[in-house]
Amino acid sequence: MLKIAKELLPTSTFTCGPSQGHPLLRQTPICQTFFERSHRAKDISTDGLYKEATENLKNLLSLPPDYTVIFFLGGATPALDAVMWNLVTNSVSGLVFGAFSKLWCQKIADRLGDNVIKDFKVAKEGEFFPSEKPNYNASLVVLTPNETSTGVQIPNEYLENAWKARGEDTLIAWDCTSCAGGRELPKGQFDVMLFSMQKCFGVGGGSSVIILSPKAVKRIDEAKKYRTVPYALDLGEAVKKAQEKCQTVNTPSTTNIWMFNEACKWMLDNGGLKAMDALCRKHANAVLNFAKKCGYLAPLIKDEKFRSYTTLTLEVTDPAIKDADISAALKATGAANLADGIKKYSSVKQNSLRIGCFPFVDINGTEQFEKLFNCVDLIVKDLRAQK
Repeated sequence: MLKIAKELLPTSTFTCGPSQGHPLLRQTPICQTFFERSHRAKDISTDGLYKEATENLKNLLSLPPDYTVIFFLGGATPALDAVMWNLVTNSVSGLVFGAFSKLWCQKIADRLGDNVIKDFKVAKEGEFFPSEKPNYNASLVVLTPNETSTGVQIPNEYLENAWKARGEDTLIAWDCTSCAGGRELPKGQFDVMLFSMQKCFGVGGGSSVIILSPKAVKRIDEAKKYRTVPYALDLGEAVKKAQEKCQTVNTPSTTNIWMFNEACKWMLDNGGLKAMDALCRKHANAVLNFAKKCGYLAPLIKDEKFRSYTTLTLEVTDPAIKDADISAALKATGAANLADGIKKYSSVKQNSLRIGCFPFVDINGTEQFEKLFNCVDLIVKDLRAQK
């Protein structure tokens, strides 16, 4: 079995979530993260942590001042459940081009019942992005700017055109789980943005953010004429708590919100979203340059316009080398940060590897990526020698 010296191993995790936390946050004792405090206390909510995190996020993403920020329990999946139940009236549309956009647009939307018109454009066999556009007159249009499973992104121009083409009664919703905090998107050209905190912000799983425009907030009462919304998913109550007291409906993970706020502060202090976008691109370019040199990897998404640079998928072009073998060899090093390898998402057919290029994977540049590449090269040489 191949042995890789400990000093040659990277210390970052390259998985696509939960992802690498900021080095300083990872060294903070848990007793300093307010996990023992009441989320109703004013110095935590109304006058403290939650309010500060809300303002820092608004500054980081340049949100319109009248947009509402909600800290929601659970990751992106329950957040999307809440958005669907609260904001869809009689119709919903969107794009399906990977495992997560399929989850949002089909599996979650299906629960709304037969009285809702569902019109989703699906990438055809051999396509990575649908050639058809969504129905911009639906009551809600769901778009996934960065698809975590395949490493496909929706170009900014497409998002801008969607905003221009929307109907008078249409809400545009973005699931930004894999890009919020790491990609510059068209400012203010959405009614709903949601994301889990576990990607670019390097926070633990189980916490998400929902951002609503005034138009989306108004829709909440209208949608209740169409269905009864479960209490835990009721965004009306969540909006009221967030706007009046910077509080949540139920008890959140205060540790996760603390980590999220610290991440926002670091991002703002180090160049803001523009700098985080540049850092993710720098990471992705290092990965792509290695793929070009090594001769056995290539970007799965050939068209750069549609290629994500926050979560990057590489196809293994040598038929003798399997992605699972590379991932297993990284896991076999015994390093905790490599325990999940860099494996592809289960539904992706291609022999491929996914690599998280989020800001905190390497805040200083590309040294951690270089160490990963060297390890992968050693592994591939060993695998080839065994054939």
